Amino acid sequence: NYVDWLWNVRIVLNSEDIDYVLEATMPALPATDASPEDHSIYKKWVADDKKVNCYLMASMINALQVQHDGMRDCRASLQHLCELYGENNRNARFQLTAEL
Repeated sequence: NYVDWLWNVRIVLNSEDIDYVLEATMPALPATDASPEDHSIYKKWVADDKKVNCYLMASMINALQVQHDGMRDCRASLQHLCELYGENNRNARFQLTAEL
């Protein structure tokens, strides 16, 4: 169940204080002459995104892991999963099945 799975993943990410990665947009790659603070923010975001992606991948079945292995970031994986299994798709499938 996608909704339950996402709820559980968010609980884990919240406990690690990295749930912001699912909502926030990735900061742009800082220029070489940018401040050290900008570089550290970017590096932290990339590291947290990698951690979130690992949590997502570890909680998926193998078939889904293969489908999402090459995705650019965790938000792309999550968006794809939402398109496949999200609440709206479940309701649409139910309506279609009921009509048939």
